[in-house]
Amino acid sequence: MNSLYKIIITYELVFLLFWNILYLSNSDVENWFTEKFLTAVFVFLSTMALGATLMYIIFISLKISGISEYLKSIKDPRKNSNE
Repeated sequence: MNSLYKIIITYELVFLLFWNILYLSNSDVENWFTEKFLTAVFVFLSTMALGATLMYIIFISLKISGISEYLKSIKDPRKNSNE
């Protein structure tokens, strides 16, 4: 479960970075945030929840199908087996 928390935290940080870049860009998003604050909060939270749900579905699907066990068994090519 520890890796799942790392994935979720990474996703949340990337998501916040994306929205901050979008907000700070020279577009009409800033005006939209100020004019329709509750709509902006709803869109922000719903897209974050949608992304988290998608990540969780992918994680569970990999676990159920057994692909995650196969991926864990692959040797890391960066590690030298002679050492």
